[in-house]
Parts: sequence; structure tokens; C-alpha cells
Amino acid sequence: MLGTILGLVAGGGLIWWYAEHTGDDNSAEGIDTEVLTGPAATETAGQLADAIGWPYFWNRGTPATPWSDGPRGVDCSGFAQMALVRLGLLSSSAPDRSSSALAYACDPVDVCEQVPGDLAYYPGHVAVVIGDPDLDGHSAVMCATGHKGTEGNVPGEEVKVYATARYRSDFVTYMRLKPENRA
Repeated sequence: MLGTILGLVAGGGLIWWYAEHTGDDNSAEGIDTEVLTGPAATETAGQLADAIGWPYFWNRGTPATPWSDGPRGVDCSGFAQMALVRLGLLSSSAPDRSSSALAYACDPVDVCEQVPGDLAYYPGHVAVVIGDPDLDGHSAVMCATGHKGTEGNVPGEEVKVYATARYRSDFVTYMRLKPENRA
């Protein structure tokens, strides 16, 4: 597995970020580190960094799932909810939601207005925003990528970082939990 290490300066310290190289132009290899150096981006990336490489496991992960169980596998909505709990944005007692149900629990956010901890929505898929908007107005995202029915240990189906939310052509919108759904 090829990888790259991006150093992120955070409050005088250094956070080392391991990002898997996928060979795709929209992979973590293309991240402009400046979009990850703002205080919110640095904190978000640091809070979620140890999830990189968790296996994709369809229908696994809920707000109540402990972060320490993540290495057993997560799907996209499970990872997003676990990440929101870890970031203090969602209660661990919140109901488990699919990617489309998460969209209903959120308000849309205009491109360039998204912040780390928001979500990026695609039909049947969701990702967590980890970076500030880049020159094109889009942000780096982190998500569990895989296929329905996958039960782990499939090469490439895992939690990854992508340089932009447009890593998929069917990107719909950024979104933020409605106030009544926040922790």
C-alpha cells in the first residue's frame, strides 16, 4: 500500500496525517495542505485520522458504536455518525440513520459555506467534510467507501480521504445537522 504523509501544523505541534494513495486525481494525494491547516480543519482531521484504513463493512456503525469498534468495519453512514459523535456534534443516543435519512436530518449548505464537521451528500452515500473550502469552493472529505453487501477485507473498500467532495460525479450538496439534531 502506497501512502503519503502530510504534516499539519496545529497550535505549535505537528499532526502527522497518513492518507492512502489511490492513484485517483481526487485522492488524498491531491490535497492542498493549506485547506487542512485552519483550526477547525486541523482539529477535525486530528480527531478522525485514526479511522483511515478501517474496513468497509456494509450496515455497520451507529451513533452508539464506540470509536474503538471502528476497526471492525463501518459503512458510510455509520462512519459519518460515529465521526459526528466523536466531534461532539451528534449525541451517541441519536437514532441510527441511513445516508438519505441523514440528509433529512440536515439543512443544505451552499458551496464555500461548508465547514469541517459538515457532511457531503451523494445519492446513497455520505462523507464527512474535513477541510476548509479550496479555491474551487469544495472541501476534502473522509468517508467509508465500499459496496452494499461488503463484509470487510476487500482491497480498497475502506475509510479514505479524498481531496474534494467532487471525487464522485454525483455530488449533490453539503449539509449540516439541523439544530434540533445536534448534540
